[in-house]
Amino acid sequence: MSDIMAAERIVFLKLLPEKVEIAVKKNSVFAQALAGAGIRLQLPCGGAGICGKCKIKFVKGAPQPVIIEETLLTSQEVQKGVRLACMTRVSADAQVLVPDSLKLESFAVSARPQIKQTEFAPLVRKLHVKLPLDRLLNEKSDADLLKNHLEQEAGLPEVTIYHAVLSKIPSAIRQRQGEVTVTLFQTQVIDVEAGDTQSSNFALALDLGTTTVGLLLIDLWTGQTLDYAVFPNPQISFGADLISRIGYASQGAERLSALKQAIHEKLTEVIEQLCLQHQISPANIYLLMLAGNTVMTQIFWGITPRYVGLFPFKPTVSQALLQFFFNLFPGRLTLPAVFSFPLIGGFVGGDALAGMMAAPVRPGREKGPALLIDIGTNCEVILQKGTEALAASAPAGPALEGANISQGMRAVPGALIEIRRDGDRMRWQTIENEPPAGICGSGLFHIIHYLTEEKVITEDGLIDADHPRAFWRQRIQLAENNLAQILLVSTDEGALQDIFLTQQDVREFQLAIGAISSAWCLLCRQLQVEPAAIERIFVAGAFGNFIRPESLIHLGAIPAVSGERIKFIGNASLEGLRQTILNGQRFEELKSVSQSVQFVELASDPGFQDVFVEHLKLKKRTNPFNK
Repeated sequence: MSDIMAAERIVFLKLLPEKVEIAVKKNSVFAQALAGAGIRLQLPCGGAGICGKCKIKFVKGAPQPVIIEETLLTSQEVQKGVRLACMTRVSADAQVLVPDSLKLESFAVSARPQIKQTEFAPLVRKLHVKLPLDRLLNEKSDADLLKNHLEQEAGLPEVTIYHAVLSKIPSAIRQRQGEVTVTLFQTQVIDVEAGDTQSSNFALALDLGTTTVGLLLIDLWTGQTLDYAVFPNPQISFGADLISRIGYASQGAERLSALKQAIHEKLTEVIEQLCLQHQISPANIYLLMLAGNTVMTQIFWGITPRYVGLFPFKPTVSQALLQFFFNLFPGRLTLPAVFSFPLIGGFVGGDALAGMMAAPVRPGREKGPALLIDIGTNCEVILQKGTEALAASAPAGPALEGANISQGMRAVPGALIEIRRDGDRMRWQTIENEPPAGICGSGLFHIIHYLTEEKVITEDGLIDADHPRAFWRQRIQLAENNLAQILLVSTDEGALQDIFLTQQDVREFQLAIGAISSAWCLLCRQLQVEPAAIERIFVAGAFGNFIRPESLIHLGAIPAVSGERIKFIGNASLEGLRQTILNGQRFEELKSVSQSVQFVELASDPGFQDVFVEHLKLKKRTNPFNK
């Protein structure tokens, strides 16, 4: 009887298009059921049922829609079997089409760091020494012999030997008659090995992004970057943006621990894969250096980010954090040294500081003013002039990464990045030329840029239903909310589904652009910098993979300057981390650079509201002192 009852509590799902079949508990929430089977989905609002982005389609066995689905989905979608993964419950055997853009494993487009030559003086180094064992008679201990030799013979001041290393010393110094290799983080001894192991010395640079995580494996013997891994932040399943993560973490210690454990487990898995591929022992990875925004950094260390989201938006700690012998995954991986970059202030974290190290946009540069804009969900803007530097956070929101857009998606194959009118049809371009499936962030820039040039979208962001050209009038429709929408690419033109840009999509885009544009405008005002005087504009982030600078200028995301002054620098955070790992002098500069940057809380600027409203307009920005 118990077996029969158990069988009645199980249903089978066939996941399309892979045709993978899994058994799940009856009446379980779809997203949770898949997570239990090891398949994690992107839930932009953290599964709260408020964004309507996690759409799946039941080909067979569609359950009855819940009230939230009837509110967020159109009646046509509901009739066709579309449901929300975070809300719908599996009540019977079913076949379900899960879009690739919804699967965490599906997106892998990210900006690679642009590797530059760096003076080679690594932060972690190995010394091969020969200890005079005959002196043991005159020393109090094995550790004293090692310490005194390093200070007296190698010239190291005030050497510290950590307790985790002490147990290794006796066998190491006797195995090869005193010949050992000592691993040092500055003057801290973090490993002792018998013989000469100088060539086995590796470090990791970690860019801890809200959406995407980047990891470099660096050989500290040669200075070469061995590998670059990129993977989605597994915390996405708890919320797509910083506010969602803060809300989740603030609900108790268990939820904060779940967020921390999610990234620690995934990071351990990726590190083990890299070690396997390069035939490296994890024991020879001596340093993990990371940079992230304020929220991501605090969660990594297990510190609640709750008060970062409350006025006056202060982090728990702003200085760099260093922990020796950090258990990333107890029982699997312990790292001798883990270091996180200092935080600048508010939501502007160590990733912005790492970007400053890479650009370079640092106080005291001999050249003229420079602007660094890292475009993303939490956009960081840094303006430097002479010995002054200001930093601000622009809450652009997830629209520029494909979220909060009706048919938005991340930058994966099939993401629409260009359209052009060609007679009575639309020409299009997608990533990897796959059939159009949705619109990514860079595509949103290019498409809205093109539609403003065609005057289909006005400077105020309105879709013109009375456009003089019949081609556009025929493509403009009224959505169920009685707002206009534009048919960009139809199924007859090769799309997997009719792809629309709605009036609400344009509004979301305007809010993002308004935030970014207002940020650099207000910083320019405070430092009295004209855009014409800015010598270099550095644009960081994955947008550099696909976006054209003229679209950024035309829509006001960056100041209108000549193209040669604009430089896309990819993942500036990773590059700044890499340079710091390989050059001890850069490491020493961190504290002074972080303290020299003044954080500006834009919302407290008396002119912010007026500037923001004005900068919602889709137009070039030449003078921040005039509207």
